[in-house]
Amino acid sequence: MSLSSNPVIRITLRLAPWLITLVALYGAFRGVDWNTLLQHMGSAQPTWLCLAVALTCLSYLMRSRRWQSLFPKPTLDFIQAARVLVLGFFMNNVLPARAGELVRAHMGSRTSGESRTLVLATIASERLVDGLTLSVFFVVFSFHLGDARLSENLSYVALLFAGATAAVIATLLMRRQLLNTVGKLNARINHNASHYVFGKLQVFLEGLSPLCSLRQFLPVALWSLVIWSIELFVYVTVTWAFGAHLSLSECVLFMVAVNFSSLIPSAPGAIGVIEAIATSVLVSVGIPKELALTMVIAQHIIQYLVVGIPGAIIMLTWKASIRAIQDDTTEALTSRC
Repeated sequence: MSLSSNPVIRITLRLAPWLITLVALYGAFRGVDWNTLLQHMGSAQPTWLCLAVALTCLSYLMRSRRWQSLFPKPTLDFIQAARVLVLGFFMNNVLPARAGELVRAHMGSRTSGESRTLVLATIASERLVDGLTLSVFFVVFSFHLGDARLSENLSYVALLFAGATAAVIATLLMRRQLLNTVGKLNARINHNASHYVFGKLQVFLEGLSPLCSLRQFLPVALWSLVIWSIELFVYVTVTWAFGAHLSLSECVLFMVAVNFSSLIPSAPGAIGVIEAIATSVLVSVGIPKELALTMVIAQHIIQYLVVGIPGAIIMLTWKASIRAIQDDTTEALTSRC
């Protein structure tokens, strides 16, 4: 009996993200003075919050432009890239285990005409570049800030992205040797399954290839710097909206904590986990817990709204296609179990 066919394990895997979320929510709101929290929420300056929303919208437009550069050859126009990207981020806030990436890969494939494997590789490249860029921001600006234990944990994540990037680049540099070795193994096995895996590996490595091309990677790196600089000023404007006096380095720490904590498997949208970890990080640099939690909640709501409203509209226009994805996923899970 496989692990996936064990009902206890299956139920545990389904419940674990929600248990993590409940524990995180308890930690985030434990000991909070609700009157003070509500006062902070009521004191928000709408002008700064509106600017934060506008900057967040701009960052997603820039993400769409960067995603075009992550394809080995031009395939998506800007409008297509923006629609698919926003839909993917929206579905990540609705579905568990970041399943929105699979929706994005499927719709990106239908829109671009490329295989889902190649589109998924471009999404993997995007996540890797984002993590590496955030790691650089953290090391340059905020490595020495906050609680030593929290800073150490964030450092481990930064090292993880650096190591993953180095491994991917090394693999791409040696992809000919790798494909030759796997090809010989595939010829020896000579089975439909091995042919299928070998074909997918070739396509996936092709999708990662822009990371190893200076001509293609340079614009991706520049777009990433622009995107995360814009995102940084989202966090700056959120702190201004609530009258918090954070330095630029502390705002970088705020941004890094939110985005790294979202990697923890939890309920859709990393609800609770972001609030617990980012609030703890802000408290460690001297921000009162109620004010820190207010700012984290405001930032989280902005992210939900910016992708939620257009994402829902896009989802309705592509409803039939998304239903087909769900049917394919259910069929795959059933056959696997």
